[in-house]
Amino acid sequence: MEQIVKARHDEAHMLIEGFLERHREKHGLYQGDLYAYLGADFVPGQVKTNKALREILLDEQGGRCCYCMRRIDDLAPEERSVEHVIVNHPIDGDDYNQYLGKCQQLDAAEMISSAEFLVRQTPPPPYPHSVAYENLLISCAGRCHLGVGTSFTCNNYRGHRFVPPLPLMIDVASEVKYQKNGFVYWVKETDTENPAVELLGLNYYVLRLIRRIWYKLSSNELDAASCN
Repeated sequence: MEQIVKARHDEAHMLIEGFLERHREKHGLYQGDLYAYLGADFVPGQVKTNKALREILLDEQGGRCCYCMRRIDDLAPEERSVEHVIVNHPIDGDDYNQYLGKCQQLDAAEMISSAEFLVRQTPPPPYPHSVAYENLLISCAGRCHLGVGTSFTCNNYRGHRFVPPLPLMIDVASEVKYQKNGFVYWVKETDTENPAVELLGLNYYVLRLIRRIWYKLSSNELDAASCN
């Protein structure tokens, strides 16, 4: 796993502010599930807002899933999923706050929980976390080509369970370790009952098999990316 550096703030914030302005003009007040409304937002003659944000996320992640690192830039749109680092619908303030204090990128973002944003009807910034660029990543749909509509890994597999913001952490490349047998683990994991790697399905057997193949190829000085 590699750290994702969020560096497209101006471009993304312009999209989000435009969406929020149009949303308020149309509805008078900000509505409950802002991310759902984002999916329908567009300006005639321009790319839909959600699609434009997805393209930004995909580009800054080098076309890879934020968790399993598989290439997803050439997959169909339905095989990709926008991931909320802080879940879209936290249960309460504690559920929201547990994500903070774990990585500088998330803590530095001008964000507020969507519930507070809706109550205050605050013009941005701060941005409601449900549509905030800093809170969004892009993931594979987690199907591993083994069944339509069934997710085995990553964002869709995680659901609404708490996972530390691993892809945004500065030391994630050295903290997430891969073994020769394909298993992966996070060296700083403290939750033995619900470890982050398991909540993301990253030890699903297909991913383990792929890692073993890559290891065998690389140990024989073969370039896995160019092998048929």
